[in-house]
Amino acid sequence: MLDRPFASHAPLMRVKKGAPPLTRPTKEEVARFPHEAHTLYQHTWAMQKSFMRTNDYSLDWLRDSHFLLAGATGNGIGGALAIAIQHLLGEKGSLTVISRDLKRSLNYETGKIMQANAQANNWQERFQWLNTGLALDGKQFAKIITALQKMGVKKVVYINTVAAASSGLLPNMPSVYVKDIDEHGLFQWELTPLDDLAIKATKFVMGTLAVQFPHVLENAGIEIVAQVFADWRGSLDELSRIPDHAEYGRQGAYSTSLYLPKLIIQETVRENYGSGKIMMDIFYPMMRTRALPFIPGGTVASYMFDTLMEKENITPVRQPELALDALHIIGQAMHEGYDNPFPRLDKHDSPLDMWFLEVMRRLNDDENSDFYYKRWFNLRKGIL
Repeated sequence: MLDRPFASHAPLMRVKKGAPPLTRPTKEEVARFPHEAHTLYQHTWAMQKSFMRTNDYSLDWLRDSHFLLAGATGNGIGGALAIAIQHLLGEKGSLTVISRDLKRSLNYETGKIMQANAQANNWQERFQWLNTGLALDGKQFAKIITALQKMGVKKVVYINTVAAASSGLLPNMPSVYVKDIDEHGLFQWELTPLDDLAIKATKFVMGTLAVQFPHVLENAGIEIVAQVFADWRGSLDELSRIPDHAEYGRQGAYSTSLYLPKLIIQETVRENYGSGKIMMDIFYPMMRTRALPFIPGGTVASYMFDTLMEKENITPVRQPELALDALHIIGQAMHEGYDNPFPRLDKHDSPLDMWFLEVMRRLNDDENSDFYYKRWFNLRKGIL
């Protein structure tokens, strides 16, 4: 019988079916969001200034450039990119941030902080925050074009870091089990089938919409000087998507549904290579963001990588630094001929993948085991 460790229920371990549910923030959490957003903004820029003093980044090109960032609020890579760009723009550059955030959220408060800083520093004519989401036509698209025209923008660097997808099984696929942790300890998610609507939305928002949006911008008279997307290496693991392989399910939800929009992006970037246009799909490491807990096993995976990096004396690279790295690469592509369509900013933690998988398949809640989960997490970092 085929041994599929990531498609099997671990003996005696609790099981929850589905995926982490979207939850409403408490009144206390909502009350803290403005302060957290302010702290995030200030901390991110402080870290970025420190990195710029100690690293040889080529970022002067940002001064007179125009940027359109989708999904660029909150504590993810998009927010870190927006904060860096907002501070490094010159008098002729501009930044348009497009998000679709609930008003009671950290991401929304981050957008408000960006807007307030633009006004306080007389950037308001060079900064726009549209909390309407991307669109290919209609009133939402018209608002985006109007905002760009208001700032006199005729060409943009387009960066898409939108995170919005459903975790679950495609039709007729075997179960996948993903280890996660809650207030009671270790358990497994048993991923369940997605309906057609969820599958279509997962492909569209992060995939089709992301790659088609630049085309409709160009049709509206806005030149796209570079198109940049975000990815994670789990989307490359084709074996993990084949049920009759032992590797089936080893990337968790990235083996079942989260890879779908990434395939659309990767195909678009591959087809563009050699066309003369600048288009790239940047691979980032596991990042601890507010979206991560909504991916089954996401938080556990993040803390596991932290533990393994600590054991190997590898310094983690977080969002503030990753944003500068990405902007450096984009600038090289635009001005120095760098032409790698799939840059890797995850080279520090990707060598740990095989070790990570072996630990995860053995992770358990037996206090007498070498793989008792509490031995593999740094509890000081707040996972429990």
